[in-house]
Amino acid sequence: MGSAAAWWWRGAALVGAVLVLLGLSFAVASPGTVSSFGAAEPTSEPVPEPAAVVPISPEERPTFEATTPVIPIEERPVAAFLGDSITRGMSDPDFGVGEHSWFYGLLDDTYGVVRWGGTTAENGITTAQMVGLVWDALYPTPDLLIVHGGTNDVSGEITPPVVVNNLERIRVAAASVGVPLAVCTLPPRAEPAADARVLAVNEAIAYWAAANDVTVLDTGSVLRDPTVGGWIPGYSADGLHPTPVAAYLMSRVAAETLRNIPLGV
Repeated sequence: MGSAAAWWWRGAALVGAVLVLLGLSFAVASPGTVSSFGAAEPTSEPVPEPAAVVPISPEERPTFEATTPVIPIEERPVAAFLGDSITRGMSDPDFGVGEHSWFYGLLDDTYGVVRWGGTTAENGITTAQMVGLVWDALYPTPDLLIVHGGTNDVSGEITPPVVVNNLERIRVAAASVGVPLAVCTLPPRAEPAADARVLAVNEAIAYWAAANDVTVLDTGSVLRDPTVGGWIPGYSADGLHPTPVAAYLMSRVAAETLRNIPLGV
């Protein structure tokens, strides 16, 4: 991004990363309020309704070369998922496991790498509100906690340092019960200023994760148009949520990364 806004947000990302490395705490500002690992108050701002999506048929799914052997389901670690509507499953009211959830492919019988250990997610919530839900996600104790959050922070123009600080609070909670953390990068946005904020948050996440032994699942890059930025055409119906085809790609990227972490996968 060549705009002043893009550079401002990138600068904020670098400042936030340095502060986290120094172990400083940041003041948390968000549309909702949350005490340390306590219950969060919902934001009063309206939340856009996710667009209806149609399940994809097997022939519509992207194809991949089989480069690794199938992992027997009983040998896979149990993963719990914490997030917003992209994790919840968008138009799926039960939000258990379905093609509307970005992580659906992680559970696939063939290329999947984890077993489902529960979903804790709500439409429209920020990372600050996810802090208030982290103990729900950690019970019963999974082998791994996977977080996809920050899209609603970007909508509220919450700065990268605040987002990273919230993720750090989630990491500390998970570490206290011996659960490693994996965090996803954010999907792109169609509006240039919002997309600049996405890039800044993703950069801050990368710095913070590298310093704190957190696995980054780069699920956002696979959705980004490499030429003009924003979504690859056809990968989002509403500019916020991935289509089932895009969600399938996100899960494949995550699966390949998770095969390389020391959890027996």
